[in-house]
Amino acid sequence: MRSTRREACSAGVTAVRHCWPLSRVELKTMNNIHQTYRADVDGLRAVAILPVVMFHIGFPGFFGGFVGVDVFFVISGYLITRIIVREMREGSFSIADFYRRRVLRIFPALFAMLAAVSVLAPMVMLPGELLRYGKSVVSTTLFYSNMLFYSESGYFAPDSHTKALLHTWSLAVEEQFYLFWPLILLVLRARSQAAIRWGAFTIALVSFVFSAWLIEHDAAATFYLIPTRAWELLAGALVAIFPNLPAQRRWLREFLSGAGLLAILVAIKFYNEGVPFPGVAALLPVLGAVAIILAGGNGGSLVGRLLSWQPMVFVGKISFSLYLWHWPVIVFTQIGLLREQTWPVKFAELLASMLMGWLSWRYVERPFRHVSPLLPNRVVLGRAGLAIAAALCVGLAYVLPQGWPQRFNDQQLAFAKYETYNGDQQYRGGSCFVVGENEQFDAEHCLQRKEGERNLLLIGDSHAAHLWPGLHARANGINVLQATHTGCRPALTDFDHPKNLCEQFVTDVLKQWLPSHPVDVVVLAGRWTHSDLKGLPLTISAALKGAKRVVVVGPIPQYVSALPRFLVRASAPSQELAAAGLTSGPFALDPQMRQVATAAGAQYFSLINALCVDHSCKVIVDGGVPIQFDYGHLTVEGSSYVVGLMMPLIAGTVAAVEPASVTRGVIGSRQP
Repeated sequence: MRSTRREACSAGVTAVRHCWPLSRVELKTMNNIHQTYRADVDGLRAVAILPVVMFHIGFPGFFGGFVGVDVFFVISGYLITRIIVREMREGSFSIADFYRRRVLRIFPALFAMLAAVSVLAPMVMLPGELLRYGKSVVSTTLFYSNMLFYSESGYFAPDSHTKALLHTWSLAVEEQFYLFWPLILLVLRARSQAAIRWGAFTIALVSFVFSAWLIEHDAAATFYLIPTRAWELLAGALVAIFPNLPAQRRWLREFLSGAGLLAILVAIKFYNEGVPFPGVAALLPVLGAVAIILAGGNGGSLVGRLLSWQPMVFVGKISFSLYLWHWPVIVFTQIGLLREQTWPVKFAELLASMLMGWLSWRYVERPFRHVSPLLPNRVVLGRAGLAIAAALCVGLAYVLPQGWPQRFNDQQLAFAKYETYNGDQQYRGGSCFVVGENEQFDAEHCLQRKEGERNLLLIGDSHAAHLWPGLHARANGINVLQATHTGCRPALTDFDHPKNLCEQFVTDVLKQWLPSHPVDVVVLAGRWTHSDLKGLPLTISAALKGAKRVVVVGPIPQYVSALPRFLVRASAPSQELAAAGLTSGPFALDPQMRQVATAAGAQYFSLINALCVDHSCKVIVDGGVPIQFDYGHLTVEGSSYVVGLMMPLIAGTVAAVEPASVTRGVIGSRQP
């Protein structure tokens, strides 16, 4: 009888009120169902998620796809704040109800993903990786994974494609924001409606200014941490707080929505990992999302109809689950295959991500969203607590035994330990190898020449710095000077107008210091790309003005994953498995670089020819040590081996000239 009445009373909120007494939670849920649904916002979610997935998989044209996360932040800030403000206006807001909704929205799909990934992780991860994974399970469960991944950031940080939960940093940012935002709104609401508006605006402005400042000092902190990301969520919140902004006229809605979509697409197309982000650059996608939401809240538009198209709405509805699953799909595919990403593999990753996203949405998200409102908050939150406790136990089960090393034999463990190799320290990081954004190059120490000795200057990025241990050990009778900086390949097209700090670094060394402090030989090395071919002749010409000879070291063989992983996976330390994981780029670039370098007057040393035969390269050096500890950087033993191969050329080059005249002193006040 009661179920019949419940069915008869389900026609609407008004009818329900007259059928039987409802709890505040049940009444609020029924009210929420009848709030205006915006299909265009679901479509905007599709615009956010698809570029993120395409960027992570590696599809061309989506190098700025990471801005989709910023669009998500705006959408979230708008939708959640709209609900909170409306309930405060109605006098029905409850912190317990708010967190109940967050639990039902986030926890089911998140913990389902964690369960599946936690089963797969010990099957493919090395001990150090599984240890870090366990820590990430704990931090994801307690919503501070953004801080964990920030602490693990750095030039020689573990490969992101071994961190199956790396994408959860954005969930942590959101949940940290919603831990405080409702409380802030309650405090401001107690004052006045105007206090909410101007308080939110002030907090957003302070967060944005801080983000714009910090990006120049600590880009990783700006990317991961809530103080520099809050303004993006607040940008959406401000649209909810100022609902009557002037967008009533059709032409204005068309302009705002069109300009907003264009801004997002421009960022997706033209941004890349070289753009300082978020900072000021995040304004483009954030304001684009704000403009679309604002326009759609005041009427229809062409963009609004496009975003309301059913396929767009569908992708938007599964966007949360798709976001949760796409990164683990990519990580485990790449770890499992250990092959260069081909087009079939990329499309398979995309289809698998879409399938897992749909399954999660259909069978996990949707059922929990329709949990009976009669279920008390204490039950919902209590079960959430049990899920948290279970996930913490799983994480600690991987952390406490240090990543289950018992899964491997002694030889495999000997190789696996190089996965956590400290390249910074071995390459003189922090002095002659500038790694962090706040580090200063120690010119007085690193560029100190010696009278009566032959002087060699090593210039470049980390692929130059990894030659230092070998040069230091092998270059007897040669004084080695080192000027290296992460990401600074020594191939500039314009020394007169440096575009960034890296170009300024190379310019200061080659154009300001070297002409007045000549050396016998300059060695140029880097993680070369095809774009460097254009600037290499000019750089060689600049180096020859302060050196008798220039040696260009070609690209080193590189792998799709860390070389120790191949050695652990192989039944014996053979080259066959690793050969299948070599990337093709260095092999195609090497002959072109030789031609350009020699034509410009430099001598060329091919690491490809020295280390590889028939597309199979040396993987082990004396003592059973991997020659490289990650995708391409040399171990100390590997560096010594490589420099040993180079020394006939280096020594012959230096011996062929008279020692350069010595001019005392180092770079002046303007350091490279």
